[in-house]
Amino acid sequence: MLSRHRDYLLQDTKHLRAHFEVIPTGIVEVEIVDKKECHSAEFDKVRFERRGKIAKLVGQTQSGSKKVQWQVPLRVEDAKELEQLIEDASEELEILMRDL
Repeated sequence: MLSRHRDYLLQDTKHLRAHFEVIPTGIVEVEIVDKKECHSAEFDKVRFERRGKIAKLVGQTQSGSKKVQWQVPLRVEDAKELEQLIEDASEELEILMRDL
């Protein structure tokens, strides 16, 4: 089980660079490199919202007693690749847990 890393340009007005890490234990981490901003969420706390040529990765994180929602706009093609990486990692984890 290895983490998968991808770098994408965000589809915002500044086209900021973002680094994504899909961790097979059920976590996706996002670092917006140019802003030194980081987000993470469990797989079951992320979703993709598609609108035209842009797909937003929307995540929810627990910060103390409150829930914090974040989102990053991606090209649809990049979002599809990231979604597939998350699905593959979820499947890997499920197989590993069954084998234990």
